[in-house]
Amino acid sequence: MTSFLLKLTTTLTLSWMKFLYRPFIYISIILFVTLSLLLLQERKVFDIRTLAHIDPIPHTKELIHQKKYLEADEYLSYFIKYNYVQENPESKKLLITIRKKRESYEYKKEKFIEGIVEGKSDEDIGKASAIASDFLFIGDIRDLSIEGSHYYNNEKIDKVVIALSSLGLIATVSTIYTLGATAPVKTSISVLKYAKSAKKLPLWLNYKLIEHARIAKETKSLDKIKGLLEPIYKLYNKVGLNQTLELLKNTKNFKGLTKTVNFTSKFGKKSPTLLKITNNSALRYSRLMPNSKTKNILYASTYGENGLKGISKMGEAKFISRMGFKAKLLKTTYKGNFNSLFTYLLKNVPSWLLFSTVFLGLFYFMRKFYVLAKRLF
Repeated sequence: MTSFLLKLTTTLTLSWMKFLYRPFIYISIILFVTLSLLLLQERKVFDIRTLAHIDPIPHTKELIHQKKYLEADEYLSYFIKYNYVQENPESKKLLITIRKKRESYEYKKEKFIEGIVEGKSDEDIGKASAIASDFLFIGDIRDLSIEGSHYYNNEKIDKVVIALSSLGLIATVSTIYTLGATAPVKTSISVLKYAKSAKKLPLWLNYKLIEHARIAKETKSLDKIKGLLEPIYKLYNKVGLNQTLELLKNTKNFKGLTKTVNFTSKFGKKSPTLLKITNNSALRYSRLMPNSKTKNILYASTYGENGLKGISKMGEAKFISRMGFKAKLLKTTYKGNFNSLFTYLLKNVPSWLLFSTVFLGLFYFMRKFYVLAKRLF
């Protein structure tokens, strides 16, 4: 009796497995084909395999070698908060070295004197002393004297420097006369003078300044130039001198300048580095995604211009989910497991394998349909 029951159970089990075998095969093939099509469709929108994080350490070392400590500090600080940079102990050592140098007394003294004597510096304290010297007539008189010497010796003179210094003297007198009412104008002129000495004044602005200097000389008034200087003053107040210079040099016209001012309203002092690592494409993508969170745009930029392209095409939520920025994907839920699996397959399965899966799956069903149709007809 026991032997009979065992034999019957085995027979029933095998029969049931045989009955379920074909549906299981069909369902499995459908699932593989569907999954492959979904992966191919997402890759068609944007292929995340093309993304690679920017490694900030090589460029930081290059800036240190060039003794551009401020620029090195700003560049490395842009990336330092992200895990992939923090996990490299060299990044923290470099940042400590840079800041130790910048905070030293000898370094600050050297840069302060450089700003007064030369009217330019790559450090904040030197730039501040250069700007301050302009407010005390020193800078304007110094620059006019230098250009006067060039003229006397039949050497080439810089009309833009003369224009800025002339405007600066008028603005200084006006600031004293109006008890500081025209101080923003004077500040903007000082910023432009600094940009000129640092070779960061765009060509279009050179021509504008020469024209406005002529008008100011004729009218003994700065009213006409206020509209041109207003966005520069706003930029200076939002991001400081160093960032203003970096942003200003990339503008092509007055319209571009106003767009840059609007751009800095969202990204603040990170704006210059953001534009630098994305080849200025951040301006365009920020207009395409006006409602995107600032932190997500900044994270996407760590992949360079291609990162902004990815977040623009995929959408903010999907991009962040795929690249795993928010945190580790939840693995305690079905959705979390599926997202993790889907992202893994997107990053690792070659496209040729996905195409092969779709082709073979469709071929299998077409063959089955052909055999069935042949039997029926």
